[in-house]
Amino acid sequence: MSSAAEPVAGRVLDDGTSAGEWHYYEVEGSKHPLQFESRDGALHLSSDSSAGLIWRAVRYKPASEPLLQWRWRVSRTFDSSSPLAPEFDNFPARMLVGFDSGWKNAGPAALAWRKKVEDYTGVTPPARAICYTFGGTIESNEAVDAAFGEGRIVVINLRTARDPAGEWLSEVRDIASDYRSVYGEEPPEVMALGLGCDSHRLGAKAEADFDDITVYGRDAYAQFRRDLSPPPERRMPALVWIVFAACAVVAAASAGVWLWLRRRD
Repeated sequence: MSSAAEPVAGRVLDDGTSAGEWHYYEVEGSKHPLQFESRDGALHLSSDSSAGLIWRAVRYKPASEPLLQWRWRVSRTFDSSSPLAPEFDNFPARMLVGFDSGWKNAGPAALAWRKKVEDYTGVTPPARAICYTFGGTIESNEAVDAAFGEGRIVVINLRTARDPAGEWLSEVRDIASDYRSVYGEEPPEVMALGLGCDSHRLGAKAEADFDDITVYGRDAYAQFRRDLSPPPERRMPALVWIVFAACAVVAAASAGVWLWLRRRD
């Protein structure tokens, strides 16, 4: 953007003062409930071996408002944060964007998770989500399927453990391009946002702050061009490939046994 150009104004989804509009969802394994409040004009999350997240229903079309901007900071990072295996899936901060893509062709595990969320909250959760994380070991040019998610959640790590804790950092993502890159189709409506701060597998304490969650239309691309990263490439974690390989071995062995029994008969 040239210095003479007027900046494009965004539409604020949350300015950090509306903690009462967010709802808590406790994830299995949490030792203590995640605490959250509005503090000093920001949403403050505090984890003490917690595994929960807070969510808020929103509705807008990323085709017309593709850019999502926010600020966040964390009190600490963890050395081994990674979505590649459940035992490493601890992040001091998460921003989840949930999409209303429908539940057609969802697998049994995904449908069981949907029922669990519906029973807990009374609301049907998004079928797909992009989870932007802070403090992980993967680089931001990779989009990784959560190892336990059947492709429902794709993780993009924006900040590594090398980024400073205790400082406000600003992010902007083209969520429409990210969705096209990781799911291979045009993005449906955004239906919910989620914020997380989890440390349950480490038995540790961590804090995170979120502020200025804002969406922008396509006319704002010019002013964010320097800050926008290209959409990442999606890949599945090694754990998923191992499961596929194990299933293939079992199938081959079963076929061999079946053929042997038929030949004997």
